[in-house]
Amino acid sequence: MKLALLVIDMQNSFELQAAAGKIVPRVVKVIQACHDKHIPVFFSQHHDPDRNSVLNKFWNNPIDRGTHQWQLIPDVENTMDHEKDVIIEKCRNDAFHQTRLKEQLLDKKVDTVAIVGCLTNLCCENTARAAHDNDFNVLFLKDGNAASKKEYHKASIMNLEYGFGKVPTCQEFIDML
Repeated sequence: MKLALLVIDMQNSFELQAAAGKIVPRVVKVIQACHDKHIPVFFSQHHDPDRNSVLNKFWNNPIDRGTHQWQLIPDVENTMDHEKDVIIEKCRNDAFHQTRLKEQLLDKKVDTVAIVGCLTNLCCENTARAAHDNDFNVLFLKDGNAASKKEYHKASIMNLEYGFGKVPTCQEFIDML
């Protein structure tokens, strides 16, 4: 198994959800463990350049590139290895959509992705499904993702576990490295 960690949208825009889910310390610990084991880490950052997109019209709460809302949550930002980690800028819920993520993972011979971040039922789940559809094994860290409601989080975990990947805890993931 050749592994990579995908840290999805751990941005200030989603800091309330991350705090409510108490995921930031666990995500930081997972990032550090991956760095220690030389596992590639990819960070996605969402922004909304197309004000006419269906996504932007639906939420009507755009994230502008370069703003405070776009920046990574400070504890997560401070954990980055700016020389080795990769930032993927995305404009849709799926981190594979119109990005170079798949190519970059394949260049590193990755066959399995572990996913943490915000929001469980939107960008994280969509990215997990896309990873599966692109023939990557998926580890969706159930206590390393957060949603705006517990019901949304639980539903996503159930869906992903049923048909798209395994859903270990952050500590279980770290223990298997």
